[in-house]
Amino acid sequence: MFVELVYDKRNVEGLEGASEIILAELTKQVHQIFPDAEVRVKPMQANCLNSDTNKSDRENL
Repeated sequence: MFVELVYDKRNVEGLEGASEIILAELTKQVHQIFPDAEVRVKPMQANCLNSDTNKSDRENL
């Protein structure tokens, strides 16, 4: 299973290590629910959450 957070890079301009900070926090939160999930973050110009989970598991995220 994977969880990928796509975040708007414009919101964190000037913040050094933003990707690492976001990844660390997201990993901590996701692993509380799904300990074996692969967690990724991707800076783009939109916000979304991608995952290969089913609908009921996605509600937990």
